[in-house]
Amino acid sequence: MLNINIRNMKFIFIQNLVLGLLLAGFVQAQAPTNDTVFLNLAEAQQYALKNNIGTRNSALDLEIAKKKIWETTAIGLPQINAQANYQHIFKVPEMSFGGITYLATGLPSGTVITSDDINNGNVYMGYKALDPIKLGVKDNVTVDFTVSQLLFSGEYIVGLQASKVFYLMSEQNKEKTELNLKEAIANSYAMALVFEQTRSVLQQSLINTQKTLNDMKAMYAQGLIENTDVDQIELVSLTLANGLSSLDRQIDATYDLLKYQLGMPFNEKLVLTDNLENMATSIQLEDIMSNEFDISKNLDYQILENNEVIGDLNLKREMSTYLPNIAAVYLHNEKLFKPDLDFSPRDIIQISMNVPIFSSFQRHVKVQQRRIELQKIVNTKNDVANGLQLQYINTKNELTTAYEKYNNDRKNIELTKRIYDKTLIKFNEGLASSRDITDNLNQYLTSQSNMYNSILAVISAKNKLQKLNNTL
Repeated sequence: MLNINIRNMKFIFIQNLVLGLLLAGFVQAQAPTNDTVFLNLAEAQQYALKNNIGTRNSALDLEIAKKKIWETTAIGLPQINAQANYQHIFKVPEMSFGGITYLATGLPSGTVITSDDINNGNVYMGYKALDPIKLGVKDNVTVDFTVSQLLFSGEYIVGLQASKVFYLMSEQNKEKTELNLKEAIANSYAMALVFEQTRSVLQQSLINTQKTLNDMKAMYAQGLIENTDVDQIELVSLTLANGLSSLDRQIDATYDLLKYQLGMPFNEKLVLTDNLENMATSIQLEDIMSNEFDISKNLDYQILENNEVIGDLNLKREMSTYLPNIAAVYLHNEKLFKPDLDFSPRDIIQISMNVPIFSSFQRHVKVQQRRIELQKIVNTKNDVANGLQLQYINTKNELTTAYEKYNNDRKNIELTKRIYDKTLIKFNEGLASSRDITDNLNQYLTSQSNMYNSILAVISAKNKLQKLNNTL
């Protein structure tokens, strides 16, 4: 009977270990210390929110989203660029204008030329070839300065709205990460306390059993009981000792898991200051059960609502592709060396407008796709809303059942403890056998195990319910 209980406890431990590893972030790298840390549940949750890598990364994701808003905004702000180019022309092109014809004379300057002078050969016609004009320079460096400004773009306007929604979703994802971590800490914290309490019960049971064993050995030495009775109690004592050794290792593993979730160095000593039964009895069942489920506070539903907003923006973005894009550009060009004949302007300003006219219905079918995708998101949101409502109802029932079982198990412990104590008295009086002692001890330990499992079920259901309402 005792071995079965221990195996059940191992199974519960493994379940919580897997749950914790899935929900917890990676442990924070810290310098080793040997300090003792005392934490109640609320302090443990706050410690984890500050030190767990998962929550720290979610905060960094939020910073990235904040930068993303500015990145998107900057697309519609002025853009200034400069470009420098070096150019070498192996053979510079030239343009030739031929030459000029002129009259030449050997007469003194200012002499009036007559027809006789021409006839006598004093004046004659000459021809002179002109130098060609180079259309470039052999080596040159040009620098271009460009200033551009987006004047209108439907996609830009929608993208700016989407970046703000993305930031809001990052905030919600950060909050969800913290909520999941707080739930994992609460479950692991309770599990560690259960193992601590179980160890106390087993230790006390071992002490009582060993005392009974010593008494029975003395009775056997006097010939009052058989050797079988002694062996039976000794077997129980060994089983309890083995169970304690196994439980000690499970406690160490549970504390390591909790430190892992907290982001605490493994070599620090962790002391839990909350009491397990106080945690269970402090649950105000009536207050919790009287609260109505407000689905608008549920983080999963809020994230789906933002997914719907993103889907609607995607539809608007596709519809905006029917609108023109308008941009203005100013260009200034500087040349280190200029050719003799240079017609390129130094300053240019232009306004361009791109008007979509016909895309063979490509834009039309894209708009249809986004509209269908939006409808799918709406359907998913409505389905999840119904699922969350059902989950809330089932969790309330689960909490009620677990709480009722916990109260019954508390009474069972008192009954089984009285039965066990009376059996010991009867045995000393010769009215009970060692088998009766063993059975009643297993019955008592089973009731203890059942109560601790009930406490875990109550705490787990309470955490799940508060998580649904985002009040954990």
